[in-house]
Amino acid sequence: MTLERGLAIYTLISATLHFSLETYHFVQYGSFLPMLIVDYIAISLFVFASYVALSNRYGSAAGLLCGAWGFAFCLNYRAFFWRYQELVNGSAQSAEPMEVVASILGVTLIISGSVFLLTLWMAFPRRAKA
Repeated sequence: MTLERGLAIYTLISATLHFSLETYHFVQYGSFLPMLIVDYIAISLFVFASYVALSNRYGSAAGLLCGAWGFAFCLNYRAFFWRYQELVNGSAQSAEPMEVVASILGVTLIISGSVFLLTLWMAFPRRAKA
């Protein structure tokens, strides 16, 4: 199994988990709908990039995987530091367990950042041997 194929499978697993947790969070705590939609955009990018990577019809999908994970990293970065700021300032006003959500987002920030860097390396153009 190639690194790209393994990463595509991991990306599909991540998309499934992300979809499940975000939908649960939305139903349980009533998040603002545009915030849910942006998560569904990230999930759609994950599924699309994984499909292209696993189909073997289009060549390498490293750039698509990089774009999807880069988008997810930016999304996680924003979500984590928004929650972190509320925790530090003591201004959390939602019904969600802020410490738990911030901890989960901290872990997903590290994972998405690491995978983004990996896919950036995978997508980086290689110099042709002369």
